[in-house]
Amino acid sequence: MFSVFLLALLSPVQAVSVSISPQQIEEGDTITIAISGLTNGSVFALRMESAIELEDNTSEFTYQANQVTVPFALNNPRVNLLASPVIEAGLEASDGGVIRRIIQEAYEDEVSLFQRLDSMPAGTMNRMKAFGTVVDNATYVDMTLELSGTKEGPDSGSITFGLEGISDGSARIIVLVDGSQVMNQEVIIGSPTITPTPHPTAPPASSSNGGQSGQPAVDGVIVSSLDSKVRLTTLETSIADAPVEEIRIIQSEPINLPSDWIALSDLYIITPSDVTFTPHAELSFLSNNEGEVPFIASYSNNEWRMVPSRFVGSYLVTEIGTSGQYALFTYPATDQTQSETPESTQAAATPSGTVVPVDSTEIPQTQIPQTQESAGGLMALIGAGIVGSIIIARTRRP
Repeated sequence: MFSVFLLALLSPVQAVSVSISPQQIEEGDTITIAISGLTNGSVFALRMESAIELEDNTSEFTYQANQVTVPFALNNPRVNLLASPVIEAGLEASDGGVIRRIIQEAYEDEVSLFQRLDSMPAGTMNRMKAFGTVVDNATYVDMTLELSGTKEGPDSGSITFGLEGISDGSARIIVLVDGSQVMNQEVIIGSPTITPTPHPTAPPASSSNGGQSGQPAVDGVIVSSLDSKVRLTTLETSIADAPVEEIRIIQSEPINLPSDWIALSDLYIITPSDVTFTPHAELSFLSNNEGEVPFIASYSNNEWRMVPSRFVGSYLVTEIGTSGQYALFTYPATDQTQSETPESTQAAATPSGTVVPVDSTEIPQTQIPQTQESAGGLMALIGAGIVGSIIIARTRRP
């Protein structure tokens, strides 16, 4: 069960073709992700997610992809892993007799692991494994894994991997290019008996002092990025043109930045591309950069535009009516004395100076917990095999 690859940056989405086969497999079978039209300089990402069913009295989980082949290199790759409810979770890669491993303890029964890696060459890895220890009495583990990077090498090829240790389950594989989804497909493994938990969750209601009351907000939904730094908060009745369980926040590298802007975050992509929110949803960025005046901007049609925002505790919050691509920025230090603080911003200027009005429909505010940062220091080898995994399934005990 693992994985993720993300996006093509500078090439047009229409030129990229992705297919996944077969759509149903048995344990040990090979999955093939065929890709064509992916030019050099593209940011490619693949995301897989599912629920791992556990047998009675099982305290550990492990899933393994064998002979993982990637036809092109990934420069500046990074990997995100999210697993719950767990005590700890991690990744292990084996190649040429060398084993590399990263593991992280959970925060509130959840591991949110983020690592930037060295460049990852094309080729085949012997084994890639996700593993961990679950909390007491857990019957399943929800897991999501993403790998992304800037592609270098052949424009066409196939990512392949075989799966071991999984008897019954399913994997949802999502591929994006330039922030646009080009493939979203479920692969069935054996005869699964469980349904993955929907990704969005109901937020706790805010109390009068800004804390959490502990009572779920009626009809409330929160969708988080895997690094827990960005969250979308809305009401289920506000969502149109997409099922709530299909809404995601996916990370990529910001591109085409204005020369006088400094990026403080990754690019965060709200998908599916046709989802709408009425009234508007709140998109919140964790902002703890002391001495900087941050602002949120949206990216569309090769142009960045500042959007109105306000501080809510440690978060900078904007309101959005549709899907889109967003990032957090600041100006160079010499320019910041001339910048308005986000609290007073009602409309903001694009790099060309045009004022962009944004509706300000309010929705219930939610206190968002502090981010738990991942453990440090891993290596490129971890990234090389993540290509095929978030397969969520029932484990077969050894």
